[in-house]
Amino acid sequence: MIGMLIWKPHLGTLANSLVILALMGWLCLLWYRYRSRYAVPRTMQLLAPKLLFTILAIIALMDPAWRNARPSDDSQKVAVVNDISTSMDVEDDGSNSRTGRAQNMTNAIEGELKGIASVENYQFDVDILAAEDDPVNGTRNTDLGRTVVSLSEEPGLSDCKAVVLVTDGGDEVIRSERLPGVPIYILGVGTDPSTWDDLEISNTDFPEEVELDTPFKVSADIVVHSTSDDFAKKTAEVDVWIEQEVAGQYQQLQSVTVDPRKNNGRVEFELPAEETEGVYNFRLSVKDVDGEMTTLNNAREFAVDVREKSINVLLYGNMLDVNFSMLKREFSNDETIKLTSVYRKNAQVFLIEGVRQEGDQVFSRGFPADEEVLDLYTCIVLGSFPAEFINPASFTAIKTYVENGGNLVLLGGPKSFDKGGYFKTALAPLIPWKESTAARGISSGQFPVVIPPEGSGHGLSSATAAILKDVTSPVFYSVNKVGERRSGALSLMNASVGPQIVPIVALQPYGKGQTLGVATDTLWRWSRMEGDISNAFAQFWRDSIRYLAGEIEGGRFLTVDWDRKRYRSSEEAHAEIGVVGRYAEGEVHLKGSVEHEGTTQLLSIVLTDGNDYTTKVFFPDRGDYKIKLEATLAGEPLDSYQRVLRVGSNVSEGADLAVDHPFLENLAARSGGNYQREADTGQLIERLKAMLMTSADPHDTPLVREPALFGVLPIFILLVMGVLLWEWFLRRRMNIV
Repeated sequence: MIGMLIWKPHLGTLANSLVILALMGWLCLLWYRYRSRYAVPRTMQLLAPKLLFTILAIIALMDPAWRNARPSDDSQKVAVVNDISTSMDVEDDGSNSRTGRAQNMTNAIEGELKGIASVENYQFDVDILAAEDDPVNGTRNTDLGRTVVSLSEEPGLSDCKAVVLVTDGGDEVIRSERLPGVPIYILGVGTDPSTWDDLEISNTDFPEEVELDTPFKVSADIVVHSTSDDFAKKTAEVDVWIEQEVAGQYQQLQSVTVDPRKNNGRVEFELPAEETEGVYNFRLSVKDVDGEMTTLNNAREFAVDVREKSINVLLYGNMLDVNFSMLKREFSNDETIKLTSVYRKNAQVFLIEGVRQEGDQVFSRGFPADEEVLDLYTCIVLGSFPAEFINPASFTAIKTYVENGGNLVLLGGPKSFDKGGYFKTALAPLIPWKESTAARGISSGQFPVVIPPEGSGHGLSSATAAILKDVTSPVFYSVNKVGERRSGALSLMNASVGPQIVPIVALQPYGKGQTLGVATDTLWRWSRMEGDISNAFAQFWRDSIRYLAGEIEGGRFLTVDWDRKRYRSSEEAHAEIGVVGRYAEGEVHLKGSVEHEGTTQLLSIVLTDGNDYTTKVFFPDRGDYKIKLEATLAGEPLDSYQRVLRVGSNVSEGADLAVDHPFLENLAARSGGNYQREADTGQLIERLKAMLMTSADPHDTPLVREPALFGVLPIFILLVMGVLLWEWFLRRRMNIV
C-alpha cells in the first residue's frame, strides 16, 4: 500500500510551541523534584510513565493521519463505451463476433479496475446510448465523430477520469475538433484482413455532381482476401453489377464479370446521361460467395447530384475578325459552355453556328428585341462593331435582360464603347466607364499589365493574376482609350499607358445582373506566346464566364474559399473571405451565421489582413448547415453570400471493415489517452490503472481524532490507560502516595 504519515495540529504553530514548552517545563520540574528525594534509577522509573504520557499527549495534540494515495472504487469513475454498429456483428476471427469480443474486453476492464475505480457502461452507434437502451432495428450506422462530440457534452461523463472506447473505428477517417476533457483510451476490435475469406468492393470512384445530359463513369476495385485455396478458386471470376433506384426499388443497369487477380480487380461502368435534374441513387454490388466472412461490404450505395451546369453563351459580332475567331474557338473547346455564335456574312446575311436554342432563328434577321429570346442565354458577349448595326429596341431589350439578372460582356476593338457610339444607346449606364471626350478608339503598342489589389483577390481574375505574376513584364498589345471608371465598377486588370493607369478589365453590377468590359482586342496573343502566359487567355475567359454565370463561389464583392469540399460530424470548416474593392481597413463590416435544425448561431469573423477575413464553422452533428454572410459599407448592404453545407458520411455501413489503426491511435493520443489493438487489451488496462493510480485524490485517515473499530484510536487509548496503570503500579511498589 502506498501511503505516508502526516500531521494536522489543532492549534497554530505558536500555541503548539507554548504547549510543548509547558509540557517540557513540567517534566523538568518533576525531574528536579524526584531527584531531590531519590536516586537516579528510581527517578527514571517514576519519570518514565509521565514522559510516555507526555509523548502521547503531544501526538494527540498534533492529530496524526495516514494519507493513503491508493484510490478506491467509490472515488473514481471510468466510462466504457461499446460500439454496437452493424459492422461489429462480423465474425472476423472465425468463432466470435466483434461485439462478443468487445464484451469480453469490457468484462476484463471491470474486473481489473475493481477496487480502483467504478465502471459505467454505455454503447454507441450514431450517438451515445445508455447500456440498457435497445439498439435500433436494421442497419446500425457508425458516427464516431458525433460520439466523440457527445463525450464532451454528456453530463454523466463530466466526473469520469477516463473514457474507454471499444470499437472497430467505423468506415471513415475523421478529424474531430472537439474532444472531451478526459483522456480517451481506445481498443481497436478487428482482425487483420489477411486472415479473412472475404470479397469486398474497395476504392470506389464516382462523381458527386454531374452535368445534365452528360454521361459519367463509376469505377471500383474488387478485392479478395483468402486464406484457403478453395475460397480463392470460388472468387477467380466475380459478377459485378450497378443498379439505380427507381420508385424505391433498385433496377439493374449494367453487369460485368471481373477477375480480381488482374488489374487489381478494377471494374468500370459508363452510365448514360440523365435528362432531368435531381439526386439519383445508385448501388454497386458483387455476387455473394459461399464461405465468405460477411456480405456487408459486397455493396456500395452512393448518390449523384445531376444539375444543369452548362452555361449558354451568345457570342454576337459583326465580322469574323481574329479576336472574334479566337474567342469562338476558346468557348467551343470548353465543355461546360454551350456556345451559339452569330456574325454577319454580309449586310443582309447572318450566320448562326454552334449549339442552337429553340427560338434563336430570329438572329438570322439581326439582333432581336425579344427579351424572352435573350433569356435563353446565361451570358451575352458583344463584339466590336458600330452600335448602329443594332436597332434601339434591341439595346433596350439587352438593358432589361441585365436588369433582370443577365450578364453582358462588352469586347474592346476599333468600334467599341465611345468610338462605336454605344454611349448614345440604352446600354450607356451598363458600360463600366464614363464617356470619353477624346473618343480615340483603340491604340496598338505594348502596355504593361498592372494588377490592382482587388483584381488579385477576385474570383473572376485571381487565377489569371497568379499566372501573370510569374511572367516577366506581361503587356497588352492594344488598349481602348476609355474614360473614367464609374464609381460602382471594379477595376480587375489595368494597363500602364504613358503616365496613366487605365482600367482595361472592369466589372460593374447593374440591377440584378452585371457587365464585364474588356477594353482590348488582343488578349488572344497571350495564347500564341511561350511559357506560362500561354495559359492566361484560356484561364481569363474560363473564369470570367463561370463567374458571371455564378459557377465561381462568392458574390460580386465577396469571395469565399472553403478548405474542403466535404465535412463530417465533429469536424471544423475553415473559410477565407475576401472583400473585393479598395476600402480602408475596418470600413467594411462582416457578419455571419450558421443555421442547423432550427438553431442559429453567429459566426466569429476575424480580420486577417486588409480586407481579408477568416471564419470557422464547427459541425457537431450530421445534417444541413446553412451559412450566411453579409457585408455592409457605411451601414448600407454591400453584398451577401449563402450556402448550404451537407455534413455526414458518404459510404455505407461496413463498407471498409479493416480497422484503421493509425487513425485510432492518433485520436487517442490527441485526447491524452492510449490506443491498443484487441490482442493487447492487457497493456491498455495497465496503462489505465497507472493513470488512475497517479491521478487519484489522496485520502487521509485520522489516527486519534476520529474513532474506528479496527483503527489506531483504540490502541492509542489502551496505551494511555496502560501508562496510567504502569504509574499506579510503580507508585504502589515504591509506597509513594
